[in-house]
Amino acid sequence: MSNKVKPHEDPVVVEQASRKMLSELSEEQVEKAALSSYAYFTGKNKDREGCALAMAKRHFLADKGDYSVALDKMRNAINFFDEIDVSSMRKCFYDSDDGGPLDEMRKAIESDVSAGRLAVCGEDFSGRAIHIVLCRNKITDNPDALLRGHIYAIERCLAATESKTNGKIEKSIVAYDFSGMSHSHAISLKTFRKIGAALQNYYPERLHCTYMIDVPVFIRSLWKVFSPFIDPVTRKKIVFINGKEEKEKTFETVVAEENAMPFIRPGGKMSSQIDMNTFLYKTPFDCSYGVGESSQI
Repeated sequence: MSNKVKPHEDPVVVEQASRKMLSELSEEQVEKAALSSYAYFTGKNKDREGCALAMAKRHFLADKGDYSVALDKMRNAINFFDEIDVSSMRKCFYDSDDGGPLDEMRKAIESDVSAGRLAVCGEDFSGRAIHIVLCRNKITDNPDALLRGHIYAIERCLAATESKTNGKIEKSIVAYDFSGMSHSHAISLKTFRKIGAALQNYYPERLHCTYMIDVPVFIRSLWKVFSPFIDPVTRKKIVFINGKEEKEKTFETVVAEENAMPFIRPGGKMSSQIDMNTFLYKTPFDCSYGVGESSQI
């Protein structure tokens, strides 16, 4: 098998194309692209061009060197982050503005994740934070609410990974716990497609791996329906795991027991329950629940 680098993956090509993409953005758009980095958002990383360039590179690589498509999708992502107000998501549990955007965002996210369905808990050996999805804790099938909750968790997961690895790693992990799930907990196809499209279009090159754990038979059947809507590259990163033996075999080289919940590693030392008040209000935005501490704005 040839190890020849594909043209759009050549570092020189990626660098030149990404810099050209930035040159076609307004100063305001470049600033907003840089803000995709939580470290830049907090002032910890002051390399504006470098942070914006990283976003451009992710889009160029994800779109396999199609410059026009990559540029359009980057602009769309910048607009999306504005519309869903990622800035307020990052600050709303640490600052208050007496009925303003931060308070509104805080109330919305509390409602979206109050059942403990979404959180960031644990990390792998490389420092990638783990985005936890406890499927049995469904409280709504409102597409907008579920999307907002997922974006909040993704932003925290990426921020925690960036902080832990000093920006060396841009991809994180997602772990779905299907234990105890019934048909009533499954989200609709409309909601699945809405969330999936947002992740593919606005967070390219951000997923290291998704683990689907203890998946019931009916979900495997639904997967056959849902999977065609997922990008082929992303599909290859999705791993199904059932039972103690498969968990140990898969995760013993991925995550330490002290940084894993029991549904991931049977001997995991982290609590199987997440105190959402602690996660939302007391855990820094760029830190996984139960894993050390980090800086907060």
